[in-house]
Amino acid sequence: MVKKIVLMAAVALLAASCDKLDLAGLLMPASADVESRVKESLALNDESGPRVVSVTSDSYRVYACADVHWLDGSRHLAAFVDSLRSDSLAAVGLLIGDLAGRRGAMPAVAAALRRDPAVHPYAQPLAAVVGNHDLYFGQWEDFKECFGSSTYALTVVTPNHRDLFLMLDSGGGCHGRTQMDWLRGQLAHRAEYRHVVVCTHVNLLRTDLSQFVSGNLPLEETYELLDLLAANGVSLCLQGHDHHRDVSRYDGVEHLTLDCLEDGASNASFLVVDLAERVNWRFICNF
Repeated sequence: MVKKIVLMAAVALLAASCDKLDLAGLLMPASADVESRVKESLALNDESGPRVVSVTSDSYRVYACADVHWLDGSRHLAAFVDSLRSDSLAAVGLLIGDLAGRRGAMPAVAAALRRDPAVHPYAQPLAAVVGNHDLYFGQWEDFKECFGSSTYALTVVTPNHRDLFLMLDSGGGCHGRTQMDWLRGQLAHRAEYRHVVVCTHVNLLRTDLSQFVSGNLPLEETYELLDLLAANGVSLCLQGHDHHRDVSRYDGVEHLTLDCLEDGASNASFLVVDLAERVNWRFICNF
């Protein structure tokens, strides 16, 4: 009886043909594997050159959100953009994966993120990494078209310091050898920076099973990452994916898993991080 119910459910899912559900795309996405994506990203980085944001004060802030899961709009994402681009102290907005909630959503998300000069006094740049939902239905090509690379470094230059933001691709459930080698190379220059912030979609220190098998990195990679971040004095590691915030500290490194920013979520929030000689942060829930 149980087998029949499971079979019937699978048939029903496969029969569904709306844009919000594509089981074949979910189970066998056409997006490239992590090694291919990272190599493409690094080639894009070579073409576009370094990403640098200059600010006029040694104290500034960044805004971060995760798991928008865009379907046909998002008032929560609009609130995030309005807050970011109305803040004179903000330098950049960080998008920590799972922007798309259905096939073909990426261009609509990119359009919603554009500055409206009539509403937004400031034009801070955005830095995005790919999440697992951004890879479903072969959307890696859409992500590249809209946001470019998903493995890259962004430097914020202040009058007296430089801070490094390292954006990593864990959308497929791991970072892969090429990306880990790249990360190690970036951190070899740690002494040149005041703060280093790492952003990746899949959280390293998972606290529950809400994401089933896609919720955690390979154990060996988790150990390697945790040790690498700690050994290089990373100030903050920002993650998403689990939809519920978690604040953990491992060997001196603060790990923040963000709430989701999905419309309808009772815990929707985004993060504001203030960077000066120290790093402070807070979640914004009322918007």
